[in-house]
Amino acid sequence: MEGLSVGIVGGGFSGTMTAFHLARAGAARVLLFEKEGRFARGAAYGSRCERHLLNVPAGNMSALPDERSHFLDWLQRRDPSAGPGTFAPRMVYGEYLDEFLAAAVERGAVELVRDEVVDVEGDARRVLRAAGGRRFDVDRVVLALGNPPPSVPAGVTVSGGSRGFVANPWSPGALDGLGEDEPILLIGAGLTAVDVVVEALARGHRGRIVAISRHGLLPQPHRPGAGPPRPPSLPAGQPTTARSLLRMIRSDVDRHQAEGGDWRAVVDGLRPCTQDLWRALGRDERLRFLRHLASRWDARRHRIAPEIDRKITEAMDDGRLEVVAGRIARIVEKGGGLAASWTRRGRREAEEWTFARVINCTGPARDVRAGAPALIRSLLDRGVARPGPLLLGLDVAPSGALIDARGVASDSVFAVGPMLKEDLWETTAVPELRSQARDLAARLVDPTRERETDGGSRRRSDPPS
Repeated sequence: MEGLSVGIVGGGFSGTMTAFHLARAGAARVLLFEKEGRFARGAAYGSRCERHLLNVPAGNMSALPDERSHFLDWLQRRDPSAGPGTFAPRMVYGEYLDEFLAAAVERGAVELVRDEVVDVEGDARRVLRAAGGRRFDVDRVVLALGNPPPSVPAGVTVSGGSRGFVANPWSPGALDGLGEDEPILLIGAGLTAVDVVVEALARGHRGRIVAISRHGLLPQPHRPGAGPPRPPSLPAGQPTTARSLLRMIRSDVDRHQAEGGDWRAVVDGLRPCTQDLWRALGRDERLRFLRHLASRWDARRHRIAPEIDRKITEAMDDGRLEVVAGRIARIVEKGGGLAASWTRRGRREAEEWTFARVINCTGPARDVRAGAPALIRSLLDRGVARPGPLLLGLDVAPSGALIDARGVASDSVFAVGPMLKEDLWETTAVPELRSQARDLAARLVDPTRERETDGGSRRRSDPPS
């Protein structure tokens, strides 16, 4: 579209790569907004800990879906010893993304704006209102806001301002000021908890670390030699219940392992069809999946580098790290520390320990409204957007266009990345996000592609079930 101007809110991977593809396609003006000023990196690749590694090997981390070896080639120019199975530091991947953005900025195709967008106004032409008072006129808006912050678990009565309680582990200084022998409690045992443990060990921490979650499941490691992805044995029609989906996966795993294979190949084989499987589940079945299977899926689907797994295993073997399956009853300030009371799974008696630091590692909130930034709150309050029926993300059309409170898909405001979780479920990792960014940029530049995908603006009287 000649003269097209696009405002992208959020400068992490999704925003950066959408801006890159728009610039490459010839969009006249691309404004990329990032309130923290961490362009190209976001929370995922903004870590300053060299021990934080990618969770996907270099051979599948290209930012360009049509050039699958792009990142590996880039990495090998820096480190000739790197191979397709290398798990590079996340800091290094941030430098890789920096180069995409720097090239677009240098050509004058993208302008970086260090400010927070707090509202989107207008109809035919949109106006982005920033926290600093500035206003920006654009034709299209892309929300690339990343994951919502974690919610504070029930039973935690200390405030986020308490010195010992960290509500968001990615806030600056989560481990600062902690003595090397002082105990740490992690609420959650997923990828975020693993990152905190790795950073604590890198800082020389020697005290006790306890990670507690409902199931006590740590992320599983990648295994070199697990074999290529094994396509699933889909029955006639997609599984339409959480139980039938679980039965199908277990059957495939049992069959593959009986043949000497590794379960990882089965899980990896589901990746191309995961979003279709999710969409085949009705609302109630999705809720069952979230309640009973999501944590088990995440532990096997979102795996960690073998090197990270070795560090976690060593910390558990020498007693520095304990992973507990259980529920926290309460956490209160007590005697200069934080007293945590919990009940282990399968037991009735409660335990209480006092910690110097409690860090909320529960992962992104499963309610798009929880801790939402000012922009999302405004769009929801004014009916410009609405949450999906499960509240996992915003309600969107297949094109990524926001659906408003009346059920009408916007022709000028779109979402990319984790905001699409309601519709896609798997929408947080590079192999999915790189295609989203490319495809959305193409639709924005050529509106006929949007109509072909979505049938134009469509009305839905009720949220989808």
